[in-house]
Amino acid sequence: MESRRGTLPARAMLAPILAAGIAAFAVSSPVKADTIPLDQLISLDEADPADTIVVTRRPDPAPDHDEVRQQARSITRSGNLHNEPLALFSSKICPGVLGLPVEVAEMVVGRIRYNAERLGLAVASTGECAPNLIVGFVGSGKADIRKMMDKRGSMLAKLPLAERRELLAETGPVHAWAVTTVRGFHGKMLDGQEANLVNPPVLRAEASHSLITMSTRLDIDQSVVLIDIATIDGMSVNQLADYATMRGIARTRAVSGQASYGTILNLFDPDATHAPELTPFDIAYLKSLYANVPNIPGIAKVAAVKSALAREVALTGTGPEAQP
Repeated sequence: MESRRGTLPARAMLAPILAAGIAAFAVSSPVKADTIPLDQLISLDEADPADTIVVTRRPDPAPDHDEVRQQARSITRSGNLHNEPLALFSSKICPGVLGLPVEVAEMVVGRIRYNAERLGLAVASTGECAPNLIVGFVGSGKADIRKMMDKRGSMLAKLPLAERRELLAETGPVHAWAVTTVRGFHGKMLDGQEANLVNPPVLRAEASHSLITMSTRLDIDQSVVLIDIATIDGMSVNQLADYATMRGIARTRAVSGQASYGTILNLFDPDATHAPELTPFDIAYLKSLYANVPNIPGIAKVAAVKSALAREVALTGTGPEAQP
């Protein structure tokens, strides 16, 4: 499926958001993404068919409820799955890319837009839009985070102190975070979210008329994924864009080693087998998160991944009967 074309947003749209001195390109023009390794795209060399590497892997086992549930829970970042909703985008998604040549960045953005569309998520119009899902390819994400930690007005200033410390403590080549807002279950901003010492917060949530839904939801306002560019050699555009999709559209953790069910989230573990794109598990996970209303406990969405995975396996033929 081909993505729709659009126009490039102004580079200045991203500068106030990251404010970390990252000199890079910013685009949000969706085009078809290729699977040529990124290092070849950057050098604009044409790939030799004789050098093509075909990656094979053992098919995932049939979905097992406990194992799927455990893997879904392990990758989900949430304070309390039983008593809190998961953070999700409710506004239209507008991806932007920093730190790559424009031609390559367009491919990454196009693939992210395609992913969002096939998941049934709303995507911003093809005209200019202010990026709210930002993927930055940087020299050192950790160094950039340190610069932003104490900078007034930076994106990190909106994160709770515990989240900022956790982000700085991460040692891998990828750092991802999301700025969120608690809203009423119909999307109304709660009283007191812009409160100060003169106007103390008075939280008045909308009433929920169900025993299983909550009175609030958690909206992602902006999501950022910083990737150390030195670690992407040999990776394809699809792999990088799909990884960014998985880390940016939902609040997820990276995976080390082999997971029970294939996932793009282990892309930066050099010792693991890497999927060429979003796996059936990844798609099932994201579909489950965005299915149903956003104001239900996160555990209910995590529990739905098994059923969604069974449907994906049936649809794509990646079950135990599939040929490797």
